[in-house]
Order: sequence, then C-alpha cells, then structure tokens
Amino acid sequence: MSLTLQFSLRRNGTLIGKPRATYSDLGTDPQLSRAFVASILKALDDALPLPFSDSMGGAIAGRMLAPRFTAAIEGAS
Repeated sequence: MSLTLQFSLRRNGTLIGKPRATYSDLGTDPQLSRAFVASILKALDDALPLPFSDSMGGAIAGRMLAPRFTAAIEGAS
C-alpha cells in the first residue's frame, strides 16, 4: 500500500492548511486501507510541530513537500 501526501510547513514547523493526497494505492481491503491512512495522519499529527532551526525554518517555510508512505502487506509476495 502506498500514499503520497502534499503539504507545506511554516517556519515554526506547523502545517499550512491540510495535507492533500496526491497518489494512493490502498489495495482492496477497505478496513485495512482506513487503518493505513489513519496511522499516517496520526504519525504526522504526533510529529508536528517539527523542530526547525531558524535557518532550516526559513529555508523550508511555504515549500511544497510530498512524502510517500508505504507499507507491505504481511504474507504478500
């Protein structure tokens, strides 16, 4: 399973707006898909605000980020 989120951060490490899914391949199990997406959103929420130095905060502020989150299904080949 795979999900790419697109979002921007402020110089203080908080989100600008809401993350937007730009790509997803969540498989066919709706319950597993919901759990996967929920775990990604919780991890992002738990990590924020990101602790940036002043120079890093200035460099990243407002830039679009698009990390891809992936998970392999156990027993799948």
